Amino acid sequence: MADPFSAGLLMVLETVLERVLLGLFDIVHKGARDKKRQRELTRPGPLIERVSAELARGELSAIERHEWQAAVDAVLESIEASLPLREDEALQVMLTPASLRKYVLSRSEKIRRSAGLSDLATAVYDALLERVCVAVVELVQSQPEYARRLAVETLQISQATAKAVARLPDQQQRALMAAHRDFEDRYADQVAHSLGGLELFGVSRGRAPRRHSFDSSYVSLAVARVGDADDELSGAGLPVETALVNTPRVLIRGGAGAGKTTFLRWLAMNALGETRTSGNEWLGLVPFFVPLRQYTTLPKPEEFISPTASMIEEEKPAGWVTARLREGRALVLVDGVDELVSERREEARQWLCRLVNAYPQARYAITTRPSAVPEDWMEECDFTAFDLLPLSDKGVRDFVEAWHTAARDEPGLTREARVWLTECETRLIATLARRPDLRRLASSPLLAGLLCALHQDRNMHLPRDRRSLYEAALDLLLVRWDEDRGLALPSFSKEEQLVLLQRFAYSLVRNRELMVPRSEAVHRLGNAMRGLRSHDIDPDDAMQRLLERAGLLREVSSERVQFVHRTFRDYLAAKEVVDAGDLNLLVDRAHLDEWHDVVVMAVAHARPRERARVLMELLAGNDDTRKDERGRDKLRLLALACLDQADVIEPETAREQVTRAAASLIPPKSFVHADALSEAGPFVVDLLPGPEAVKEAPYIVRTLANIGGEGAWERIAEFAAVDHAMVIDELLRAWRNTPDTEQYAETVLSKVDFGDRRVDVRGWHRIQFIKHLKYLRNVRCIGNINPLDPLAEMPSLHRLELWQNEVMHDLSPLARSRSLKELHLSRCRPLGRIDLSPVKNLDELHLHFSKVDLATLAGGTLRRLQIHDEAIDDGLAALPDLPALRELAIDHRPPYLLAGLERWPTIVVLEVFGVPSADDVRVLPALEHLVVHQPESLARLEKLRQQLPAVRITT
Repeated sequence: MADPFSAGLLMVLETVLERVLLGLFDIVHKGARDKKRQRELTRPGPLIERVSAELARGELSAIERHEWQAAVDAVLESIEASLPLREDEALQVMLTPASLRKYVLSRSEKIRRSAGLSDLATAVYDALLERVCVAVVELVQSQPEYARRLAVETLQISQATAKAVARLPDQQQRALMAAHRDFEDRYADQVAHSLGGLELFGVSRGRAPRRHSFDSSYVSLAVARVGDADDELSGAGLPVETALVNTPRVLIRGGAGAGKTTFLRWLAMNALGETRTSGNEWLGLVPFFVPLRQYTTLPKPEEFISPTASMIEEEKPAGWVTARLREGRALVLVDGVDELVSERREEARQWLCRLVNAYPQARYAITTRPSAVPEDWMEECDFTAFDLLPLSDKGVRDFVEAWHTAARDEPGLTREARVWLTECETRLIATLARRPDLRRLASSPLLAGLLCALHQDRNMHLPRDRRSLYEAALDLLLVRWDEDRGLALPSFSKEEQLVLLQRFAYSLVRNRELMVPRSEAVHRLGNAMRGLRSHDIDPDDAMQRLLERAGLLREVSSERVQFVHRTFRDYLAAKEVVDAGDLNLLVDRAHLDEWHDVVVMAVAHARPRERARVLMELLAGNDDTRKDERGRDKLRLLALACLDQADVIEPETAREQVTRAAASLIPPKSFVHADALSEAGPFVVDLLPGPEAVKEAPYIVRTLANIGGEGAWERIAEFAAVDHAMVIDELLRAWRNTPDTEQYAETVLSKVDFGDRRVDVRGWHRIQFIKHLKYLRNVRCIGNINPLDPLAEMPSLHRLELWQNEVMHDLSPLARSRSLKELHLSRCRPLGRIDLSPVKNLDELHLHFSKVDLATLAGGTLRRLQIHDEAIDDGLAALPDLPALRELAIDHRPPYLLAGLERWPTIVVLEVFGVPSADDVRVLPALEHLVVHQPESLARLEKLRQQLPAVRITT
């Protein structure tokens, strides 16, 4: 009797080989249907016997049967999740057993994790999957059709490369292709080393921050599409992976410390670690990270690898980057448009447009601060603008949890220290929930990390404002950590270190720089040492000390020095502006975007009379704004924002004058004004009008939500009855930031009439309270939601979409809903097949790439079915009897079969892709309307109209 491992391998291979090879057969033969040849392809014969015999003699043959079966089931699930292969990926996936194995693992990581395999079963899983991949690739590559198609596909990767390659002898062609593949693997390793992992401020008590895994430590940020949301509401925030699916070019806007650069690094690592699928075209790409701050002149495409892979740049085959761009496999990540001086941003825009025009098939993501460029800055090149939203209330909790988890994982910690960190985590979450001022500070990943570090360092006590937060952070970085670690204190004091850093930061701001070569940085540090007690210290030694132990400077590629984050540069530069008495220069440059934070923090540092002087001069305007009303408004808003950092002003009348001047700017006229106005703090709440200001209502809600606090939430509730898409969008956006999700749902959103607008909701922390939204009819839930009981309790739910849910397995709660008429399941693939019987009597059901049991629909009263399911690839036999069916939409692309369509004579409307044959359609006696999507031939479509004169045919 065969051992269980070999028997399991036989079962897997018999199941997998047929599905893989039949799919490849269609690809290499372009849809030809030769049943005899298909049977020959899928008869593995001696191959399975040989591999099974090999494993029967191996050490894994003695594994317990139940553990063996768990591994076999997991492998089957993994393979199923990886199929069917698309034409444009199948030939590449089958290049080697390793490429096939990598593809399967990338598509099934969650399956393997959720299977709960023991160490022994995991070993079985790995060995079995490896043997399957070897067997499949060996058999596939033995087919002459595969070899011929592979050669054709490879030569079409790049037109330029193909023409050059075509002139070479066969051996040189193969060598050139191999060189491209080998370099891509080398480049991927360099990118992973350069961009992989993220830094969490304050976790490592050393001077070289340790990187943490994106998988365990990255809190996924949400985005909202910029502009009017007439078609759908996204203010509650969409996960990036959902928002970007069908958007090949994006402009990502986010404020200081919002995590823009980390977000691009996360995109790069996702692209490297996954294989492109029909569900997400941002995966399986070659990422090129282009930080504009590192280029003195805007780079040419072949220079894109310099920031991440400079050590292997000389190995790059000629034209390798442009080949990836041309074939559409490149992901261009352009970081920091706002870090260019304003005069160069138009140059950057034209450069980007030329790049997109030359390589339209590539994918592009650009980051900037919102104030640096208008939201339609890249509209002419078809970029979609998204706001990177502040951390939601749950996002802050998730970040705090991830930070403390990483801190507990630090090497060398005692058990008592880990218990202490757990207590810190619990207390900090509770403190943030009851203190809206701190909660506002924690809205960006950078400041949230600062809060975590300081909360633990200061025995669970926290600063109350931004200035105090930075002061405490600097004390921690420059002195406290060295003391805590028992290190000798530096030869110059904390005050001396601060002066050096201030003067260096101010030189960068004054020259509109973010980084300089190390030699220049050392030169400036030498000039900054005037007046210091330790002025005789060698500037190069001082720079090295600051780089190694201050934690505020870092050395990046090509020996260039920068601050670890721009916000530290601006804070320290502001302190130097005040200490040096350069208030005139501060006001002269206040209208420049890159000086905004410097001005605000300078007012925080200044003495009371100096504050009054700066504020009054901002109201008067500078030389560049006196004849520009919009520029003057900008400075007035800036003065208003400064008030939140000024507890004491002398004379006090200056505060009143700023408030009166800003009153002319209330209510805000745009989201940019709203964001600026909210920086002024809670006193603005009482100045804002109510919902009677209909035109400005969305901007008022945004201002109130940004400010937060009990008074702001009470004012927001006044806008619940405003029937305007942008206002509703902002009310949903505010739901992300409220400290009490349920109370907000009960008191605000319960009064909103959403009409037929769709609302996207994600996260159990909101789904569990969605029943309070009593007028909400149309919902899309994104991600893993289980159970579905809260949705069933919604009093008005008419249409429900469940997207990318891999844990939901029971639809029975939805049977209790009295209002639900329409259900969409899109890419819902739990471990077991979904039983559809609880929803078979709905009016309408949409099934797309989901793992369902179609037989459980039998006998239902469905009137409309829209489907894309592999079970009907070869005909409609897998569909059960549906006696009430009147509309059927088949979302498969040609070729597909309509065999069995005559089983539903009640169908009145049929939707298909491509032009069907008249004979296929004539079997429907009641058919009135045929919808043809993407007809491949207008001539064929016209002929079909002539053949079916009684049927209305539209496209």
